[in-house]
Amino acid sequence: MKTSDVYNLFFKPGEVTEIRAFGLSKSNKAWEGWAGGTGIVYGYFDNAEDFGKAADGLEAAKAPGVYFTLNPVNPDLLARSANRLQAAKAKSASTSDKDIVCIRWLLVDLDTVRPTGISATDAELKAAEGVANKIYKWMEGLGWVKPIVAVSGNGVHLVYRLPDNADLEAGSGNVRNALRALAERYSTKKVDVDVSVFNPARLCKVYGTTARKGDHTEKRPHRVSFVKDMEVVDNG
Repeated sequence: MKTSDVYNLFFKPGEVTEIRAFGLSKSNKAWEGWAGGTGIVYGYFDNAEDFGKAADGLEAAKAPGVYFTLNPVNPDLLARSANRLQAAKAKSASTSDKDIVCIRWLLVDLDTVRPTGISATDAELKAAEGVANKIYKWMEGLGWVKPIVAVSGNGVHLVYRLPDNADLEAGSGNVRNALRALAERYSTKKVDVDVSVFNPARLCKVYGTTARKGDHTEKRPHRVSFVKDMEVVDNG
């Protein structure tokens, strides 16, 4: 799967999303400006080709993490940085919750419990996959459509398509309640169902890019994120 496919998987043609990367400290041909101030590079994209080119550029620059706004963004924000990347002059120069058009996705982020700032071990990742399988089967039994299943690098994502909901407060509230219920039922001492990923402007890993937390070691390697299963029913 190419990074450009991420746009087509999550968005309709012409919809806008932000790409954002953290932990950068130099200039690079992939973006405009010097990233040493905030460490953030960002841009807004309305097509798969430019989206993929930007994500690939950040990957080549070895960005610690490359993300996109999971829900579609107000198309007017394209004028901030239209189909190009630039270094952010302020940390606030990014998409806020009020800039989201609708709630479209339920992100179930299964993160391994480990010290902050380092990558997961193979055993930790396997534990996350085990919890993901349990949630997948339980949700399937409740009649939910099949989610996008992805490995984020250090954990597992189950991303469920929801009917587009322009009522951001109600939509994000529904997502929050669902995550709390899943966390109560399935969080363990080794794997956490992240209950904080309910906000409208939530960022998600650009699959096909590498998760680089801490140093790459044999025990805790950097891994390329990828989609395992992307059958999605359009409920919009």
